[in-house]
Amino acid sequence: MKKLILLACLFVAPVHAALFEDTEARKKLQEMQLKETELEARIVSLEAVIKSGSLTDMLNQIELVKQDVSKLRGDIETLRHLNATVEQRQKDLYQDLDGRLRKIEEKSAINNPAASNKVAETPPAPEIKAPSDQEVFDQANQLLDSMKNKEAFQAFTDFIKQFPNSALLPDAKYGLANAQFNLKNYKASVGTYQKLLDQHPDFVKNPEALLGLANAQIQLALIPEAKKSLKDLIKKYPKSDVIQNAQKRLKVLESIKP
Repeated sequence: MKKLILLACLFVAPVHAALFEDTEARKKLQEMQLKETELEARIVSLEAVIKSGSLTDMLNQIELVKQDVSKLRGDIETLRHLNATVEQRQKDLYQDLDGRLRKIEEKSAINNPAASNKVAETPPAPEIKAPSDQEVFDQANQLLDSMKNKEAFQAFTDFIKQFPNSALLPDAKYGLANAQFNLKNYKASVGTYQKLLDQHPDFVKNPEALLGLANAQIQLALIPEAKKSLKDLIKKYPKSDVIQNAQKRLKVLESIKP
């Protein structure tokens, strides 16, 4: 019995070893077969690309691009050379012209030495005389007489700022008030007439200013104030040229019942 078991063991051991070696061999064989399959697939894919002509077209396009790049580089080099040539020609022309001018100047200095030492005298600039207050006032007054009230308003305003100490200042304020009245800016006109009367009580045109003040107050429906202005005019300046107008206006206002 022992002999049979021993014989069985001796027989089984080589078989097991052979089975192990066979399994490893099969595994390696499968790996090699897999790699072979992959290589065959890649070969087939490459053959398909070559047969379809895609690779050939790609190579042709690359070659065309290389040719274009080469041509472009040649054009750039040509332009650089041309630019350098033009710059050199300009430089040569400038130097030639400068040389000719120097020769002409030297020749002129030799023939006329006094002229070379003469300094050109610049004539003095003509003196610009600022307009007088009378001239500025006359211009503003002409605008008012021409019914250019907006321009007259600005002109009288500028005069008052430019000539605050002028003897014509009351006249300018009177003109300004009239321009404001003509522009239907009655509220501003009332203020200007009132300032004129307060600041220049001896102004020769104060009767007209009082009449203008009353007219502006009437336009603003300030009837009591207008009556007072007209009464002041009649009382202070009974011999004024505008006295009759003042009396007529006052009579009309007195007839208005509150």
